[in-house]
This record gives sequence, structure tokens and C-alpha cells, in this order.
Amino acid sequence: MDQFAGLLLRWEAPCSFIHVANVLILEPWYQGSHRSWVEGWRSKSKHSISVVDGSDSGWRRSLITAPSIFAAEIDNASGEVDVLVASTPIDLATVFGLLHRSTPRPPTLLYMHESQIGYPPGPKGGRAFRGIIADWGSILSADRTAVASRFHADLLLRELPVFIEELTRGAGSKVEAALSNIEILPVGIKTFGMHPKSADGKPKILWNHRWSHDKRPGDFVHAMTKLAAEGLEFEIFALGEVERSGAEPHKRLKRQLPDRLACCGAQNKSDYRDILHRADLVVSTAQHDFFGVAIAEAIAAGARPVLPWRLAYPELLPTSLHPDLLYEGSLHDALRPILASDRDRLHVHRAATQGHVDCFSWQNLAPKYDLIVDEMVASSQ
Repeated sequence: MDQFAGLLLRWEAPCSFIHVANVLILEPWYQGSHRSWVEGWRSKSKHSISVVDGSDSGWRRSLITAPSIFAAEIDNASGEVDVLVASTPIDLATVFGLLHRSTPRPPTLLYMHESQIGYPPGPKGGRAFRGIIADWGSILSADRTAVASRFHADLLLRELPVFIEELTRGAGSKVEAALSNIEILPVGIKTFGMHPKSADGKPKILWNHRWSHDKRPGDFVHAMTKLAAEGLEFEIFALGEVERSGAEPHKRLKRQLPDRLACCGAQNKSDYRDILHRADLVVSTAQHDFFGVAIAEAIAAGARPVLPWRLAYPELLPTSLHPDLLYEGSLHDALRPILASDRDRLHVHRAATQGHVDCFSWQNLAPKYDLIVDEMVASSQ
């Protein structure tokens, strides 16, 4: 029976079978939101999903070291993989170039959690050219490409062909053609069991992003400091990993507003979910976010979003509520009237926002992921 271990059949109707495919995910960064993505899909998928972990030494090093790891795993599983899913940041072209000549290349979906073309320049300026080139080769190497938001798809279509054309004349049109059928496949989140706790006491403001330059934590700290100086009542949940580029704002928040900090620092999974349920407001000042998993999770838990009117954030909210929940000026100006108003009015949109992000639950999204796998298996036969 061993030869049938990868093929499970379930009876549905006469002459009707469901094929359970062997899916191999190449994941260069099997941590944080990427690990949650793999585990979430796997928990609700009808397919058999395995993962190969690339490198935990940073995405730049992973582009160099992970391809040989991935290629070796595909060689070892030769003929047993029905569909390959390559997660960015990855150099898929090099992965395929390192395969043994006898190894068949499985049908491949490139899932772009991020693309280097979309990141703002770092504190020292410059762009991640090595990462952009890897994205270019990966898109041309994959059979299908998917991203989590319409914002990300539009950004790729607008900027990547132009960038590549400047490098190599005539190459931009090939990238544009490859991206013409790009698919929108949101990241799934866990929404089951999300029950906000009773709203009492001071409003609780949640920051659950990385403390990194692309999230603009300095703007967040400035808004909190200014609102506190105006005498408005609130507490802060300042979560997230602190990176070098966000260390100074993080220190400033702890130094200037210690009495406002209800919780500070990265949390384990259980404590993190408890804090989500206690938060009244989830905020962002981000300059970059291709989807917004942290925001979606907080909304699912009952927090009212206060988000900049840009990036993928409008896609996380009902269109009719954009004027109420998105801001175009500063976070300070957006929060002041909310904190000054009656607390009973704080969560008037909760049912609508929770209902909207429920479409991102794995219960709803896993069948869409599985359908792509089904289509790729069918097209390869």
C-alpha cells in the first residue's frame, strides 16, 4: 500500500473522486506570519502539504543559500510532488537551475508575500537590487503567480516591468506578460473563537507591527506623546519585534509614556491573542504593507481600525466605512476625535468590520488555494 500513501480518494458520488495532491512549499523564512500562513492552509486543506525550510539567517542570505537546499529536496522527492509552491523572498530561477537534469520540474505557483520592488528605501537609502532581480527570475520561472492584495498586484504591474526594461531592453514586456494573469489570493487568518472582552476603563490602543522604518514607528510615538500631552485618556499595547531602524522610537515611547504602557514588547502566541481581544483600537502609520495580517487579526478580534488611506488597508474594510475608518492626514488628528468622544460609540462598526475580515478566514480561503492546486494538477496531466 506504500505506493498509494500520497493519493487519498474520498467517495462523493458515483464516478466522482477528489484527488489529494502532494504539495511541497519552499519557504525561505519559516517564521512569524510565513509559518502561520503554511500552518493555516495546511489545517484546512484537503491536500497533503509539506514544507522545506530554507534559512533563518535573513532574506538576503537566504537568496544565496536556500536554492541549493530547495533543489536537493525536489531532487529527493522526484516524481512525488504534484505541485510546488514557492514563497518569496526566493530565487526560483536558481532553484530550477540547480535541479538534477533527470528531475522533472513540478507545476509551480509563486506566492509573493512581498516583492522588493515595493519596499521603501532603507534608512541609508538605496534599493534591494539583488532581491528585485530574484523576483524577476522567479516570476518568469513559475507557471502561476499569486499575491495577497490588489494593491500588491497593481504595484508589481506598474513598477516591475519599467524597472526591468531599464536594465535590459525588451525584457520589460516579458515581465508584463507574465504578470498579466496575476492572481489575488489573500493570506488567511484565524477568526474562529475571536471574542472581544467587555469594553471598560481607558481606551486601549494597539500597535502590533514590527518596529522598523517602513512602519514609521516615529509617527506613532509622536501621535501618542501629543495626545497624552493634551490630556486624553488611553492606554497603549506596544507590541512587535524591535529592529535597529525602529529602536530609537521604541526607547522614546518607553521613556516618555511609561504610565501609558499597559504592555510592551513581543508576546507569546497565547498572550498575543489575549491582548488582541482586549484592544479597542488598532492603528497603523505604515509606509509599506502588502496585506496587513496583524491588522486583519486585530479587526477579527474586535478592535476598531484607524488606518492610513493607502497601501492594502482599504481592502481590509467595507467600502462604505472607508471615510470613517481610514485617515489621510496624521494619526494624531485621526485619533483625537475618537478618544474625545463617548466610549459607547467606539465600536459602532464592529459587526461590519468583523464580518468583512471573516472572508479572510482559512475556512473560506483554503478551498480557493486548493482549487488552484487542482487546476495545476489537471493542466499537467
